[in-house]
Amino acid sequence: MRSTSLAAIVLLPVLPLLSACTTAQMRMPEDFGADTVAYEVSGHSPRRFNEPVRFGPYSALEMQEGSTFAWAVPLPGFDVGRTSKPYAYTLVARDLPPVQVQCLTRAWTAGSGRESRRATVDLTALSGPLLVCGLQLDGEAAQPLEIVRKGRHLEGRLLAPWGGEYTVRGLNGYEGTPITATAPTGYAIVDGTTTLAVVDALNGGRVHMVRALDDEQRVYFAASAAALLLLDPELGGQ
Repeated sequence: MRSTSLAAIVLLPVLPLLSACTTAQMRMPEDFGADTVAYEVSGHSPRRFNEPVRFGPYSALEMQEGSTFAWAVPLPGFDVGRTSKPYAYTLVARDLPPVQVQCLTRAWTAGSGRESRRATVDLTALSGPLLVCGLQLDGEAAQPLEIVRKGRHLEGRLLAPWGGEYTVRGLNGYEGTPITATAPTGYAIVDGTTTLAVVDALNGGRVHMVRALDDEQRVYFAASAAALLLLDPELGGQ
C-alpha cells in the first residue's frame, strides 16, 4: 500500500504536464453561431515563400511576396528602426469574381543596449497601421483592410464594395484555458455584434464563415482571411 501511495504522489505533478502536451486550439468567439462552415488551410504553416494559400473552394494565387526590408537609424542613447514587407495575390474561386489584393506590413521600433541586454519598444501604434491592404473585387473600386496595434491586441477595419464596414478583432485566447497569447491566435470579422467569419491562425490554419453569407461576401471575406493568415504580427521582433 505504501508503494502505491508514493506512486500516486509522484504522478500527481505530472498530470498537468501530460494534458499540456495536446495541440493548442484557438478559443472561438462566444457569439459565433453553430450554422457555420469551416475550411482547413494549406500553405499557411509551414509557410513556403510565394506558395499559394488555399482553403475550401478558395485559392490565393499569383502570390508575390516581397522580401522583409529593415533599417535602423542610430541616435544618442538609442536607435529607431523600421521593418516592412509587401505581398500581393489574387483570390479566386470557381464561378465567382476574383479579388485582387495588395498588402504592406510595417513596424517601427526603438531600442537601446547591447544585443544581450537590449530593450525594445514598439512604436507601430504611434506611426500608423501594422497592416494596410487594398482589396479590389472584380474591377470595383479598391477597399481597405487595416490592422493596428492597441496595446497587446490587434484591431482594425474592413470596408466592402457593397458599402459594408466591418470590425476586425485579433483573438488571443486558447481553448480550455484562461491563458492568453501575446500574438494573435486568430482573427474575427464582425458586423456590429455579430461575428461573420473567424480566421484560426494556429497550427495549419482554418477559416470559418457563417452560411448566411452570399457568394460575393464569402469570396471577399476569403480574400481578407488570406491577408490575415499571411500577416506576421511579430514583424520587427515584437
